[in-house]
Amino acid sequence: MTAAQHLLIDALDALQHCTSDADRWACGTRLLQECGSDWVTAGTAARATGAALAIRTSTPADLMRDYMDQRLYLADPWMQLCARSTAPDHLDVTAELQAPTRADKTRMARLFVDHGVRRAVLLPSYGGGRSGGIVIYARSADAAAAFANPEALGRARLLAALLAAVYRPEDDRSSSAERYAAQNALTPRECEVLRWAYAGLRTSRIADRMGLQDVTVTKHLLSVRRKLKARTREQALAIAVRDGLIEV
Repeated sequence: MTAAQHLLIDALDALQHCTSDADRWACGTRLLQECGSDWVTAGTAARATGAALAIRTSTPADLMRDYMDQRLYLADPWMQLCARSTAPDHLDVTAELQAPTRADKTRMARLFVDHGVRRAVLLPSYGGGRSGGIVIYARSADAAAAFANPEALGRARLLAALLAAVYRPEDDRSSSAERYAAQNALTPRECEVLRWAYAGLRTSRIADRMGLQDVTVTKHLLSVRRKLKARTREQALAIAVRDGLIEV
């Protein structure tokens, strides 16, 4: 039996013994850290909206806060790569990207430099309606060199694929989860209109609650439907609930 087969069996056994999403995440990040990664992020985005993002990460809060506050996910070439993927969920993880260096992507590179990241590798691991991947980060010179090694990177790809097969960040509702949901596909007003609509209020009641005219509420709802590619108000609500755009 090869070393890769041993790794696969041991990792799969460890993940299968986990009884909750929180346990699966902890186990998966531990396995990837043993492989040389300093931090791990799992992220998925709904392809229909482009910005309904769910993230679970072991990175420091200030790194992820900078990423979200600067809305870098809208220009993140890794997210764009995942969003273009049309492959179904599978264990085959093939792509690798380093920190972007093109002039129009310098904000991403600067984010890594500011937080001491020497190397970051995307492992596209999700598909279907919510595409995304797992990112591993190397801060030390040794870790960065390890992920430049095809054999070490191959082990990381395998572990990331196994973790993705049993764990999706949008499903992790544990109270300890460091999760981030980007709602910037919709404006704050649009999200508020959606919340009132989800509560069962019709257009005129929503307008009264928000101090708006009926026509303004209608425009917000039409904008929401367009952004979410929904044919009806009810479908827009279903998509918003599914993608975590409104609290339920």
